[in-house]
Amino acid sequence: MIRFTFKPEKFVNAIAYFIQQCPGVGRTKACKLLYFADKEHLLRYGRPITGDRYYRLPYGPIPTKGLNMLRGMSTPANAALLNRWLSLEGENIRAKRRPDLTVFSKSDLRVLEEICTNYGGYSATYLSKLSHKEAPWKKTNPSEPIDFALFFEGRPETEELRKIVEREQKSRKVLALYRGF
Repeated sequence: MIRFTFKPEKFVNAIAYFIQQCPGVGRTKACKLLYFADKEHLLRYGRPITGDRYYRLPYGPIPTKGLNMLRGMSTPANAALLNRWLSLEGENIRAKRRPDLTVFSKSDLRVLEEICTNYGGYSATYLSKLSHKEAPWKKTNPSEPIDFALFFEGRPETEELRKIVEREQKSRKVLALYRGF
């Protein structure tokens, strides 16, 4: 299974970006926009923007560490980070400040902008239904983690990139064995 490191700074700033740029962003819509952004960035550049791990839940793929932050179930450091940038009331999210765009690469910003343009006008319900049509949701058992390898399905032009990402994943696992010494 392909995994990445979660970047909480990118997570909260991506949500702040979506709130600023797209109409009607609540918790569910933010999670769907992040899914499409992470997927698109992975398919183009070999890594997602936030690095969060997605699970197959009834409303579609959900970024689990990010959702835990939004639900108040994260580490104190992540809770403080979230509280600095966002205010939450149930499904509603409000940005307390403008997103810090310096946490993003140029490619991150390009994809966030495209996702806002292409998906930002849709409702959370529509985005959930749209995500249900995709291989990552279809080919993962309910309440299970989604393998990032599934993001590449149906996109033959990304096959070589998928192989590179999988090789890098194996290298990270081997290197992790030596970090404790």
